[in-house]
Amino acid sequence: MMSNVKLGVEVLSAHDLLPKEQGTANAFVEVEFDDQKFRTAIKDRDLNPVWNEQFYFNISDPSRLTELHLEAYVYHANRANNSKTCLGKVRISGTSFVSQPDASPLHYPLEKRNILSRARGELGLRVFLTNDPSVRVSAPGPEFDMLSTSSTAQEQEAANSIPNPFQETRPNPVRQLQHLPREQQRPAPMGQAYYNEGSYGDQQQRSFSAIANKAGAPPPQVSRMYAPGSQQPIDFQMKETSPTLGGGRVIGGRVYPGEKAGAYDLVEKMQYLFVRVVKARDLPNMDITGSLDPYVEVHLGNYKMKTKYFEKNQRPEWDEVFAFPKEVMQSTTLEVVVKDKDVIRDDYVGRVSIDLNEVPVRVPPDSPLAPEWYRLVGKDGMRDRGELMLAVWYGTQADECFSSAIHAGSTPVDSHLHNYIRGKVYPAPRMWYVRVNVIEAQDIFPMENHIPDVFVKVRLGHQLLKTRQVRSPTKNFMWNEEMMFVAAEPFEEDLIITIEDRVAQNKDEVIGEVMIPLTRIPKRADHKPVRPAWFDLRRPGLLDVNQLKEDKFYAKVNLRICLEGGYHVLDESTQYCSDLRPTMKQLWKPPIGMLEVGILSAHGLNPTKTRNDRGSCDAYCVAKYGSKWVRTRTIVDNLSPRFNEQYTWEVYDHGTVLTIGLFDNCHISGDSNHGSQGHMDKPIGKVRIRLSTLETGRVYTHTYPLLVLHPSGVKKMGELHLAIRFSATSLINVLFTYSRPLLPKMHYAQPLSIVQQEMLRHQAVQLVAQRLGRMEPPVRREVVEFMSDARSHLWSMRRSKANFFRLMQVFSGVIAAGKWFGDVCQWKNPVTTVLVHVLFVMLVFYPDLILPTIFLYMFLIGLWNYRFRPRILDFATRCRLHQ
Repeated sequence: MMSNVKLGVEVLSAHDLLPKEQGTANAFVEVEFDDQKFRTAIKDRDLNPVWNEQFYFNISDPSRLTELHLEAYVYHANRANNSKTCLGKVRISGTSFVSQPDASPLHYPLEKRNILSRARGELGLRVFLTNDPSVRVSAPGPEFDMLSTSSTAQEQEAANSIPNPFQETRPNPVRQLQHLPREQQRPAPMGQAYYNEGSYGDQQQRSFSAIANKAGAPPPQVSRMYAPGSQQPIDFQMKETSPTLGGGRVIGGRVYPGEKAGAYDLVEKMQYLFVRVVKARDLPNMDITGSLDPYVEVHLGNYKMKTKYFEKNQRPEWDEVFAFPKEVMQSTTLEVVVKDKDVIRDDYVGRVSIDLNEVPVRVPPDSPLAPEWYRLVGKDGMRDRGELMLAVWYGTQADECFSSAIHAGSTPVDSHLHNYIRGKVYPAPRMWYVRVNVIEAQDIFPMENHIPDVFVKVRLGHQLLKTRQVRSPTKNFMWNEEMMFVAAEPFEEDLIITIEDRVAQNKDEVIGEVMIPLTRIPKRADHKPVRPAWFDLRRPGLLDVNQLKEDKFYAKVNLRICLEGGYHVLDESTQYCSDLRPTMKQLWKPPIGMLEVGILSAHGLNPTKTRNDRGSCDAYCVAKYGSKWVRTRTIVDNLSPRFNEQYTWEVYDHGTVLTIGLFDNCHISGDSNHGSQGHMDKPIGKVRIRLSTLETGRVYTHTYPLLVLHPSGVKKMGELHLAIRFSATSLINVLFTYSRPLLPKMHYAQPLSIVQQEMLRHQAVQLVAQRLGRMEPPVRREVVEFMSDARSHLWSMRRSKANFFRLMQVFSGVIAAGKWFGDVCQWKNPVTTVLVHVLFVMLVFYPDLILPTIFLYMFLIGLWNYRFRPRILDFATRCRLHQ
């Protein structure tokens, strides 16, 4: 960020302030940022004051902007004793500051200054960053006296002439409750820590175990996948492991350090030989025509890797990196051969031999190794075949070239397929809800002479909705219907409004249309109404500018359109959400911690294809949390692949779920079972980790079973080995998340129906799949749909039975209490019956003890069950239906 960047704060207005003197207040605002303070004018006797004052702050250190906070205090000026009383405050983190064009006015609820104070109402602010050199930092205002009148009669008259948006839109203000009650659930026993597909895990459960640290290392444990029914087979259980990772040996969640830990301390340290083929020059002519189609082969023992070839190029530039695992190296010499691509047989150009005992070791953060020119040796031993630029070194997963390198496998991969096996990180697009309210249309003239039957079609990309049909003998039509769409940044589609007339059973005629770019639509962060606007329609097919001017007032439609920034756009199942933040960045809270995941390996995978008359699998992992998708490299032709890749995510709410899926790459040659599926990556299994069950600082190393549902029953497809650690930045920030509702405020102020949510979620999944499919290498549509549970709304007998057993488990406590009361009434246990009658008589004579007795009983039960709490993380896997 530039050094002359400034923070602009526009203090707009306040609403529904707490009265202090005779039912009113003398309000003013003090804004503090980076040891600078500015103050607005005092608005006497006004609970809904309007200021519209703007201040600019200097940022001393822009690199620390995310660590700074903007604080705005609303005070009441006490004229009698020349003092001030705080009416509330607003605290905005530096992570939510945006540039000036993207800043929108927001109304923040006032918070208490301390525990004993009171606060209510809202404060309207517009906060933005600007680097405009013409903007100067505001000068601090003079200290004014509370006893004197702060504003003249002219200022009061000018302030009264400014319309108050709160008074216009909400004449009878109703206070919005910010904190919603949540049902408390008993922690599931260890045997119930596993959820099958269709599980409605309590997404609002935020266990305090996320902030509890273990002093000792418990013995290895095994968790049951589901409690009902008989004992589960041991092959279907999650198992705790004790691997040796980069940070040391992991035993019972604690790390016992060995050698010095690096950045990749959650994966096994693996040594690689990296070979970077940069370019060549002065290559000889090989063909009769004098052309050369060069490519490079890298030989190391039984491994052979190829670059892509260039047609008729004697100075090719490849810049490709190959990685060979050091543990499987069976040769001490590396040979790099340059060849000429030919139709019948490739011609030999020259080679370079490198002794591996002389290869240097590179340890990041060292700078990349400088490549070197090597002379090519021909078959006759002469060094006159041109030169090849190479760089060869030993490294680990921490090397910058690791993710983009082509990893050697037992089965060679063609050069044009290298992009399909690389690992990458994919940012998901930021999505918005688009709300369109079709109110009315005027001056609608049908094409044919009849009573028109008119309706409106609204299209956004592939999304299409329409209103009901309205018949009217006049030229004006009224609908007042609301529609919701999903749009993704950057906005590439326009909103198309079309008015059509139903002239026959299956025949519609277009009367007029209008195209509205999404970049011109206003954004809002709350539920305050948006003003409607009239849009001129044009006849279909009119493209000439002069014709449009003549046809300008032909017809018009009244619409209320806005981009909803206060919602979180759901693109996954509500019980397995990985992100709960609203769309607008200004509403984001600072992160509360960091999630680190090490994808170690997979074991015992079942073959998904045949290669050379034997079973094979080309496995890769996809992990999703929040707006960040990651994809590991593909391990070719290996039923026990070792990935050893580590990724990190920022955590904003630990009531979220991490999803990791394992897939078979079907875009590599050698698969003879594609059939009619057409190169679609096959899902093997899926694992979900609920972050609310993770203890901070503990390393969880487990193997998770991957299950597939056959018509004959459940079958295990293999196991996935993971290492997971959640680190909280502050205990107070973690505890503060319990005081906030799970979803953004708009989901409660203006909720969406279940049918509307599912329809919008389907559109959001399609948008994410479309955008991720355009990246290189792409994340396929079938992968996105599998990770996001795009078909979770479909009915299945297995899910219905699972939900029935869960409902029975929920009411099992009530049923057990009824049976116990029946046993008391029938004197099956006389001692218990006598004690119950004594307690009943005591409560009759002392009714004040009813609630304390209930709370004491609940406390004792919780204290008794505390030692039986689960000590391992809560996870879920996904069984895919066998076709």
